[in-house]
Amino acid sequence: MLEYMNIKNIALIQEAEVNFDKGLNVLTGETGAGKSLIIDALGFSLGGRANKDIVRRGEEQAVVEAVFSIEDKRIENILDDMGIEYGEDKTIVIRRILHMNGKSMCKVNGTTVTVGQLKELSESLVDFHGQHEHQSLMNSAKHIMLLDKFCGTELDAEKAKLTEFLRKYKMVMKEMKAISGNESERERRTEIISYQINELEAAGIKPGEEEELAERKKILQNSEKMREMAGKCVNLLYNGVNGLPASDMVTESADTLKQLSDIDISVKYIYEIVNSAAIQLLEAEREMKKYYEDINEEGEELEKIQERLSIIYSFKKKYICTSDKLCEKLDSLRSEYDMLMHSRERIETLEKERKELFNQMVEVCRIMTAIRKKKAEEIGAEIQKNLRELEMASACFEIKIEQKNQLGIDGWDDVEFMFNANEGEELMPLSKIASGGELSRVMLALKVVLGNADSIGTFIFDEIDTGISGRTAQKVAEKMQQVSKTKQIICITHLPQIAAMADNHYMIEKISQKGRTKTAIRLLKRSDAIRDVARLMSGSQVTDVTVNAAREMKDMADTYKSQNR
Repeated sequence: MLEYMNIKNIALIQEAEVNFDKGLNVLTGETGAGKSLIIDALGFSLGGRANKDIVRRGEEQAVVEAVFSIEDKRIENILDDMGIEYGEDKTIVIRRILHMNGKSMCKVNGTTVTVGQLKELSESLVDFHGQHEHQSLMNSAKHIMLLDKFCGTELDAEKAKLTEFLRKYKMVMKEMKAISGNESERERRTEIISYQINELEAAGIKPGEEEELAERKKILQNSEKMREMAGKCVNLLYNGVNGLPASDMVTESADTLKQLSDIDISVKYIYEIVNSAAIQLLEAEREMKKYYEDINEEGEELEKIQERLSIIYSFKKKYICTSDKLCEKLDSLRSEYDMLMHSRERIETLEKERKELFNQMVEVCRIMTAIRKKKAEEIGAEIQKNLRELEMASACFEIKIEQKNQLGIDGWDDVEFMFNANEGEELMPLSKIASGGELSRVMLALKVVLGNADSIGTFIFDEIDTGISGRTAQKVAEKMQQVSKTKQIICITHLPQIAAMADNHYMIEKISQKGRTKTAIRLLKRSDAIRDVARLMSGSQVTDVTVNAAREMKDMADTYKSQNR
């Protein structure tokens, strides 16, 4: 539900903010006051076309902020997929800025999103209906979705079966395609794979081997320098100063300290340190000598490592993968080889699976069609009943279900809403309706019956009451009120009957200040709302008679709402 809007520098709107509520929210005002600007601003904030001409003259940018409360799990999933956080209050704050250079920026809960992402989100938040705008119910692609929501868990269970069958069917078809082809092609492929398996097995390249060899190569390439340094260390340890090894000098110091500690116990700690150093020096001498001798024996190892690395590099280049992935490549080739060697038998098995799965899918599709047709008859009858109540006694509505040439996750049904306004006329797709008045009433009838199946929480009606008046207008107001019991409606209207039915009545008006004109919006109190209904009834000349008539109309609307809660 749309809770709040803040609009800055959109055409005549310098700054306007409005709090919307649940139920029927009606926007009225004189022609040209800017009523549609409010709807246009909302459309802009939800990803609509951004033309820099909408920026108020003299300003650098236009900004619209819209706050929605969400209850639909589907919207939460969309936000999760986009990585957008939302709090426990389940609130979405959408902010869009348009600069004079034509660039725009969109944010949802502070996270920058693309216009495409914003449009995807908005399709689940608001449904726009206007005389010249796209309308969701006119999109035949959505008809099957709306019908299926009414079919309930029975259809959902069949859809789940079909989804699983389709998943398995696609896997079977993928495997069949992989092993299909002529015999000579399979033989050629088998020979190639056999050769590749043999050479990879002969190479015996192991995961991590390249890294180990590269590290060893690095050491060996520096062996001359290492021998020089190691030799120097051996010489210092064994020859020391004046031919006396370092360990001998330290040992002699330890012996002297031992004698001294026998006289002065306080020197014992120093003796223990020096004695330990002497022992460690002896160990270091032995290990350093062994290390030096090993370096001298490693002359041929570098050549062998370079040869091995050359083999690994050639296999990496040939199979276009890292050395660690060569083992996985070998396993993959073995699997493909095994599959090719048994391809004929496998194809026969897969074909049996394919036929069985196809027959299972066909049976599920038949069941789904039967469920849809039964529910379509119920919905069609209910919509025709609503059309009669909207003074369209001769109108006919039908949900046409035909079988497509292919099946998918929704089965094989093609669903389309059909309509004709006059007796004897041919049923036509809903999108072919030309009359604005007829279209308005059909939309309302559909919303009354299908509204609960539509998860969108806010419906926008932009002057869809064109072409109707009198008793029909009253019926339209009543139907609109019915829809508003479960959906939030924001409606621009010129009809007093709809304005009188409003739960919240907003006045849009032009104001001149300091030589500039701006559009303002305000929520009317009941007395002001009655006076505005009177204006809609009589035009610019409002009299006591029209005010009394408007008050009576408002009272009757309140009575109707209380009786139909």
